[in-house]
Amino acid sequence: MCVQRNLRVRIMRKNRISIALPCCVIYLCIIFFTTSCISNKNVVYFNNLPDSVKIQLDKLPVPAKVIQVNDILEITVGGENEKTVQYIQAYFTGQSALRVIVDIDGNIELPKIGKIHVAGLSKDATRDTVTNAYKEYLVEPIVQVKLSSFHFTVLGEVKTPGIFDVEAEKITILEALGRGGDLTPYSERKKIKIIRDLNGERQIVSLDLTDKAILNSPDYYIQRYDIIYVTPKELKQVNENIQRITPYLSIISSLIAIIVLTTRN
Repeated sequence: MCVQRNLRVRIMRKNRISIALPCCVIYLCIIFFTTSCISNKNVVYFNNLPDSVKIQLDKLPVPAKVIQVNDILEITVGGENEKTVQYIQAYFTGQSALRVIVDIDGNIELPKIGKIHVAGLSKDATRDTVTNAYKEYLVEPIVQVKLSSFHFTVLGEVKTPGIFDVEAEKITILEALGRGGDLTPYSERKKIKIIRDLNGERQIVSLDLTDKAILNSPDYYIQRYDIIYVTPKELKQVNENIQRITPYLSIISSLIAIIVLTTRN
């Protein structure tokens, strides 16, 4: 009888070990995946820059500000014909500048002038077009044209994605990502996409923020209405999958622990 009892005890212990061993393996796998290190090289911006106190970069021209559909322009008009200037100012509704929106056809509508096509023109060319149009009514008209805001979108693996309107004339890719709270450790810094629509002409630009070449790239400055998408690393999806199944694994391990405890005696 003692021999049989000892044999049963050994078998039960062996069974408990065979049950507990897979649980240990599962938890070790979870710990391994959730604590996997991300290479520092894939996280640091411009990691191929030399360690110098001062580095001279190439002179980078700012992209021409081309007027686009849905742009809001602030236009001020002046001249020597006082009565006409007062007539035009009456349309400003108490503001210092007339705010007009570029319609779907690329036109703006101005007092006494009517519609003028401006989409595709630079800001300076738009100013000259409006100036020439007002020469019929004003002696030596003085016109100023200003874009009301810089509009762009940041999506993907950033801390605070969103749509942003900035009172600025130029924005760099780094400033835009900074508005989005910067990249997370799970961001693919080599796979930054810019979706660009310039008056119906669409393109996708790919950027690598780990390469110093971006500092001298014409795409260092973004365009208005750009959509910046930051691709997440595959590791993030693995971690999210593990986090989803962890509660179920905890329930299973608890049931196994109960089974082990109830079979001790």
